[in-house]
Amino acid sequence: MLCVIAIWLCTVTFLAPASAGARDLVVYGEPTLEKALKSVGSLWQARTGTSVNVFVAPTDLSFAQIDRGARCDVIFALAGAATEEAARAKIIQGATISRALRNGLVLVGTEPGAGSVTDASLADISRQIAGKRLAIPNPDRDPAGARAVELLRKIGIAVDEGNRAIAVAESSAGVVNLLATNKAGLGIVYSTDATAGFKLAVALPALDEPPIEYVVAQARDPQSDIKPFMTFLKSAEAKAAFKSAGLAPIDGGHAAGGDGD
Repeated sequence: MLCVIAIWLCTVTFLAPASAGARDLVVYGEPTLEKALKSVGSLWQARTGTSVNVFVAPTDLSFAQIDRGARCDVIFALAGAATEEAARAKIIQGATISRALRNGLVLVGTEPGAGSVTDASLADISRQIAGKRLAIPNPDRDPAGARAVELLRKIGIAVDEGNRAIAVAESSAGVVNLLATNKAGLGIVYSTDATAGFKLAVALPALDEPPIEYVVAQARDPQSDIKPFMTFLKSAEAKAAFKSAGLAPIDGGHAAGGDGD
């Protein structure tokens, strides 16, 4: 029931931009990109006077809304099968897809850890977690959660209903909330959700997983000229904003080719 309500609310939110002015830009993105996209949107508005309306939802839901006719000019989507299928279905314009941003996972905590860790190994992570309650995103709904489960499995920690040392939140942002309310002492979150001044922040090893990347693309039927904005995304000013939000900008490389960084 909660899931149905959440989808309905997202649908209402996504249909709202249809009344935005023609000069305004409507940008969709993953929830963990919200801070970064709003920051870049503010920079663009200050430079041009054009408003950037940012709406966030999981990539597959964003594509579903575009397919139903909701207005979208530009989308920042998770690279992968859903985006490839959206291009084939012409929900987004395949020729405009380019690799844009890279995220990562971070172990965060409300208290300092046992020593400073820069290049953390699995053994280092195991020592940091030992004896503490750890929160992770829902592995069935959030890629960060699925990766967290795999990492924990490799260090011998099972994620199941019988393990009370693991708390499962709806999302990476939900993990941050569990830490803020003292319902967990540690959490695994996206780098973009680890910029809130935690006393512990350790970048997690990628293991054998591909990097977490986002592509940017033009939606099927943009209502504004997006070319100037797309060019601005590659500027030093925009890149600095993305980096401040915990992201690594990717220079060049068309997503379809899978080349280059």
